Amino acid sequence: MTGAAWTAAQAWSARAMSAATFIVLGRTLAPEDFGVVALAFAIILVLTTIGDSGLANYLVRQPDLEDDTIDTVFWVGLGLAGGLAVALALGAGSVASLFDSPALADVLPVLALSMVVTATGSVPAALMRRDLRFKPLALRGSAATLVGSVVAVVAALAGAGVWALVAQYVVAAAVSTIVVWFAVTWRPRAVVRRERVREMFAFGLKLLSIDLMTQSRDRSEDFVLAGLYSTTTLGFWTVASRLVRLVQESGTQVINAVATPTFAKVQSDPGRLFRGYELAMAASGVLLFPTLLFMAVTAEDLIPFVFGEQWATTAQVAQVTAVTAAVGVFSYFDRSLCVAVNKLRAEMILTGFIVATHVAVVILVAPFGLRELAWALLVRQCVTFPVRQVVLHRVVGAPYHCLLLPLRVLAAAVVACAVVPALNLVLADGYSTFLTLILDAAIVALLYPLLLVLLARDVLGAARAARRGPTAASSRATSAR
Repeated sequence: MTGAAWTAAQAWSARAMSAATFIVLGRTLAPEDFGVVALAFAIILVLTTIGDSGLANYLVRQPDLEDDTIDTVFWVGLGLAGGLAVALALGAGSVASLFDSPALADVLPVLALSMVVTATGSVPAALMRRDLRFKPLALRGSAATLVGSVVAVVAALAGAGVWALVAQYVVAAAVSTIVVWFAVTWRPRAVVRRERVREMFAFGLKLLSIDLMTQSRDRSEDFVLAGLYSTTTLGFWTVASRLVRLVQESGTQVINAVATPTFAKVQSDPGRLFRGYELAMAASGVLLFPTLLFMAVTAEDLIPFVFGEQWATTAQVAQVTAVTAAVGVFSYFDRSLCVAVNKLRAEMILTGFIVATHVAVVILVAPFGLRELAWALLVRQCVTFPVRQVVLHRVVGAPYHCLLLPLRVLAAAVVACAVVPALNLVLADGYSTFLTLILDAAIVALLYPLLLVLLARDVLGAARAARRGPTAASSRATSAR
């Protein structure tokens, strides 16, 4: 199996387990529980990003690595994560008071431990990514998800409440780190080279700026909704968007995990680099476009059926969020492309623009309600999409025709899913919700492959060639043109 195949197997199995776990938790826990942990996760993810400071990607991108460099990255990263974890644990009470959420004071110190655990496994994971060793990475992810999910379900059914979600995250982080250390032979020495530190941060701080802006974009809803309203309101938003994110991550994680190291290896060959960029978007779209659009057209039945009637009010939010995620497929690999060709300043400026517009929309529109916020974020996504493409074309040199293949894949998904509302009008009176959803899915599953062959045959040939490796896939994409 290729790196993409192993990553796909891990991502899909992990997301399937996560989805099943989320369904059980959604039927067991209260909206406030989801809101508290969503806010805590947002804080943890921002601090984890600061702790990493782009150092893992520094290791992946370096053409030659010395042991001293690896050791230095490990100890610097671990020191940053440890310091931030201690600061968070000490300041947990103040953060809880700021958001008027007493439960945060107990949850944050426990989750702070996961930052140190994650940092401990960061360098071994980066070394495996650098060497394209995706099989052990895939097994690591599957093991962590499985154990964390089992612990969460057992804890939730036992009445643990919010601690079921906390246990899931902490246990998964611990299992992931343990597995990754068994997969590498490298062991850290007590070595830190000052000259390496300066070189690392010269690269890493640019990437950190981009990552922090991305986190600001992705987590601004969490902070604003919790600050303006309550963790209960955030809980409803979390459930409405979580299923969409699980689908989103299943597609992007498969390609994104191999995109940065693969793009880096062909950075000196623009033709292969941009063919890989085009294929990455199209391959992600093959899975994501039909799944997300199917969720959009069936959400009013799907959400209450899966999670229970108490979540029915979030269906319209989930519909719009799914469409927003589908449009976002076209920007998932911009960062990997910029990192590969070392155009971090352009990506930083572009990300800053997008984050500013995103945060402004969240702050201005959130007071009007969750549905209005979802629509505003969709408009923001559609408006900034062409801006990103123009910048990538002028700064990185990405041709506009890279969009044609993924757009044809999108067209196939739109046509297939457009049949569902008409079908539901016929089935509304005579069939149960469960049977209606099954029939809807069957129709899309039959139509979509046929439309894909008709409109985007190229991506199917490139996917078959990808099984023989990146070179074969690039050659196939070239000949298809």
